[in-house]
Amino acid sequence: MLIELSVRNLAVFEDVSVPFAPGFNVVTGETGAGKSVLVEAIRLAMGEKGDPQAIRAGEAEAEVTALFDLAGRPELRDAFEEAGLPWEDELVLRRVVPSTGRSRAWLNGRPVAQSAIAAISPLLVEMVSQHSVPLLLSRPAALAALDAFAGTLEQAAEARRAFRRISILRREVEEAAVRSATAHDRIEGLDFRLSELSKAKLKPGESDEIAAELTLLKNGEKVIAAVEGAEEALTASEHGALAALAFAGARLRETGPVDPRVALFVDRVASLKAEVGELARDLSAHGRGMDISPARRESLEERLSELRRLERKYLMDAPALIAHIASLRAEREGLDGAIDEERRLRAALSLEEADALRAALALSRARGAAAEPMARAAEAELGKVDLSGARLRAEVISRAPAAASLSASGLDEAELLFCANAGHELRPLAQVASGGELSRVMLALRNGAAGVQGRRTVVFDEIDNGIGGKVAERVGARLKALSGSTQVLCVTHLPQVAAFADAHLLVSKEAGGGTVKTRVKPLGKQDRINELARMVSGAEVTDEARAHARELIGKAGEP
Repeated sequence: MLIELSVRNLAVFEDVSVPFAPGFNVVTGETGAGKSVLVEAIRLAMGEKGDPQAIRAGEAEAEVTALFDLAGRPELRDAFEEAGLPWEDELVLRRVVPSTGRSRAWLNGRPVAQSAIAAISPLLVEMVSQHSVPLLLSRPAALAALDAFAGTLEQAAEARRAFRRISILRREVEEAAVRSATAHDRIEGLDFRLSELSKAKLKPGESDEIAAELTLLKNGEKVIAAVEGAEEALTASEHGALAALAFAGARLRETGPVDPRVALFVDRVASLKAEVGELARDLSAHGRGMDISPARRESLEERLSELRRLERKYLMDAPALIAHIASLRAEREGLDGAIDEERRLRAALSLEEADALRAALALSRARGAAAEPMARAAEAELGKVDLSGARLRAEVISRAPAAASLSASGLDEAELLFCANAGHELRPLAQVASGGELSRVMLALRNGAAGVQGRRTVVFDEIDNGIGGKVAERVGARLKALSGSTQVLCVTHLPQVAAFADAHLLVSKEAGGGTVKTRVKPLGKQDRINELARMVSGAEVTDEARAHARELIGKAGEP
């Protein structure tokens, strides 16, 4: 509920605080007194765009502060949290519009974006005026009216949240698909390089080893001849080193009994003979193990050529290529992750779309079921405001039950169809209703859903234009009835409407000191009679007008 509105330096308002009461609040005043400025101040507090031209002459900025009591509206907590705004039972919205630069906004003393206030304002206040008629007659507004009647406002809000989640997921899937496609292209090249390098079975220093072996092979016959010659010198039966050592050992053993010290030489000769024998065997094995065949040389040359080709291709030596293989494998795993991420996101999107589609179908059924009862309730209300022959229908247009058909409204759109007189064809409300009829249709829709709609403050800005007399009395009565379930603010020029008020505010101008100021005054009983009398008779208030005003108030108070 809106408790108070403070306005500073906005048009004719210098510094005004306006208290509001529960129930039916009426704002009256002479033409030009500033009633529309009061409505504009509410719009500014609700996050609508500010006009620097509306700043009071000579002032640097205009300021509007709106105080709300939300203690009875815990259902708004989720909406505030979704908008990233702190929740408190008392809400203070403050807006400053400078003469130059961007406007600024605060919520309970904390700076917030204007868009954040605009996001929650429809939950706090509904503006109904000639200015807002195009919006109120739009398909989204028709669907909102249907949801209010059907009691599906929370389901509709969840449909909007689900569609936001789906939209985010769809965008993430598109981005992941681009990354995945890039990954697939990259993987093809990576796999080729990994295959090529892995098949090469690279080893550090292999090129140098092959080059050294090729140098050896070029001199292979000479090496083999040298090795064989050395072996022959060691093992020849008559003149070889082994034979000589065997002879030396035998001679030394002959003198062993004479000179015990010769035994040491015998041992040394035996050790030399064993070592020479082992050397001979190693030379033999080395000679036999050398492959100096053309096939071996060709194989080594091919291997060296392949290694050098890879080094030239990748501009790296073998150790760097080995490290590069590890790098390529790590990149390949990362690209696999990008592909897996697309699969994961698509699966999440599929689940989210399936859940949203089930909820949207249930919401669509509820809306379809409520369309006819809402029309009957609205038609009953129209009869109470002198449109008893009028017919109203809510036409629900549902898209095909598929994920691709989902939108922020689920699967549905709605349009209000109307005809003022029996026997005429139902046509879109915006095309056929007059200004006076539109105001009564809007009121009928809100009263028809009064038992189930959200407890927003509803502001009617001279919505009673184009009516008068008994019709005005009936409109006043229905505004009063609506205020039984929600706070109503009504700017009116009709005494028949003002007579039903629970709280009456008078907007008036006062001249002094070379300036004109506007004040807003809550009226007591006698002042209220005088104001209604002025509205009845004009500038000159007569006793007859006062009597008529008392009569209007008395009739309005009758059950």
